Amino acid sequence: MFLPVKKELTIGLGLVSCLNLTEFKAVMSHEFGHFSQRSMKIGSYIISANTIIHDMIFSRDKWDNLLDQWRASDLRLSFAAWIITPIIWLIRQILNLFYQFLNIMYSSLSREMEFNADKVAISTSGSDAIISGLWKLDSGFEKWNNTVNYAYLASQKKMFTKNLYTHNNLSLDRIKEQQSALLKALPNDDRGGKTYFVGSEHSKVNMYASHPPNNMRQDNAKIPFVACEINEDSPWLLFNNKENLQQKMTQLIYEQYINKKAESFSSIEEFENFITSENHGKELLDEFGNAFENRFINIPELDIIEKEIDNIELKLSSYEHLKSKLDELMQPVKEIELLILKANEIAQGTTKDNSFAFKGKTYKKKTVQQGYEELVAEREKLFTETFSEWDKDFCAFHLALAKNQDKYDHLKKLYLQHQELITFYKKALGIKNTIYTELNQLQSQELTENDVRRFGYRVNDLATSLNSSLENFDNMEFIELPNIENVNALKEALIDGGTIEKRTGNIFENGGFNLLMSDIENTIMHCNRIDQKNLGVILDYHKKLQKGLD
Repeated sequence: MFLPVKKELTIGLGLVSCLNLTEFKAVMSHEFGHFSQRSMKIGSYIISANTIIHDMIFSRDKWDNLLDQWRASDLRLSFAAWIITPIIWLIRQILNLFYQFLNIMYSSLSREMEFNADKVAISTSGSDAIISGLWKLDSGFEKWNNTVNYAYLASQKKMFTKNLYTHNNLSLDRIKEQQSALLKALPNDDRGGKTYFVGSEHSKVNMYASHPPNNMRQDNAKIPFVACEINEDSPWLLFNNKENLQQKMTQLIYEQYINKKAESFSSIEEFENFITSENHGKELLDEFGNAFENRFINIPELDIIEKEIDNIELKLSSYEHLKSKLDELMQPVKEIELLILKANEIAQGTTKDNSFAFKGKTYKKKTVQQGYEELVAEREKLFTETFSEWDKDFCAFHLALAKNQDKYDHLKKLYLQHQELITFYKKALGIKNTIYTELNQLQSQELTENDVRRFGYRVNDLATSLNSSLENFDNMEFIELPNIENVNALKEALIDGGTIEKRTGNIFENGGFNLLMSDIENTIMHCNRIDQKNLGVILDYHKKLQKGLD
């Protein structure tokens, strides 16, 4: 708190890949601009003060326990404790107000520090570089996350790459022309350069936000506008032995983030083929406007449908009618999702709106959580009730096409496989919801140690019941999926290693509960991946069947 703290700047190598040399220079200048700010010293004081005040307000210690025991004693002895209690409560409320005021003021100062650091960047790189760098961050962040995710998925098949940054750079190269076209399409700014971010009259800065919104940073950067030549070279040219550095970082990511140690390495081509296969069918899912993203498709009873498909008119116009009908069904869903977005913004304090209306009822900040839950429930109701008939018609149309081309059996197997995947997916979700529901109920009661132990056994049994559910896949005829060649590979893709480990001892004290819930969360994440993967294969097969339509 009293001596100067050594300053260190950590550079994410994924950031290096997604910027040009001038943008990288601007980002570095921005960070060194922070280093020059004397107000940075305030941060250590604020953190210390926050810790002390937070503990005084929210933590309970031996003094609080002693006060509780004192109040519980004979009234003739405890009257002083009853006098002290409201005084302590009042002091804590005053401290809480000061705690909030302190953080609001520091957040405001942090935003001003960002503006100032941007000005330092402008002095070295011009007005546009720092803003265009911000503009590129979303796509760079997405590509880097995807690259690490592919590395994790490939590691499940014992496939490793020496250099993740090679594949990240290749993914960025693939969108280079598209990004360049988007950049050229941005409107010119009267002050100079391009307008990268457009502010909304409905948006505002959260009082606790440490960074101002990008459109305000853009305004700050362009007043006055400083022109500067842009160098499109890659910042990687600044690094000596970049290949060696990238390989070392790749090894660290495998060991510390993915928790795997590479024993052998695939070639660049093999790893790229894995990535290509992983994305198979994604463009077809996008073609349907993400109508399959947040819901389960309702595969109808195939034996019943088989008797009805002979009467279906197999024309292109029939298929186009199905797609237009889906757009109509998705319209109220999209409206609800916009309200869900608004509810989140109200909760986070990032919009000037302080309420939203749904079904004749207005939800304000105090009731926004209730409104959010109503919206999610209504969306789920729409998915369950209004899409089932469309799903039936959609499947029936393609089954009729398949029958007409002697490909009925293959499509039927794909549908049955999807039913099995959905069944397992729903079970994993149900187990997660059951555990948290029962946990919330128990937390509202007085419990004995035996009650806690019994609930621990139940959590173990529920989580590990997913292992036996995997056996259901042995009874189906598996259709190969991209990067999943057989049933055993499917099981290992659904649950890491093919099994959830049963935890021993008191799982609420030894961390076992968190590990089990992490296993369930990972399984749900894998279920979503394979659900979308199987849907992509189904839609791809549909596309092939449609080639003969007129």
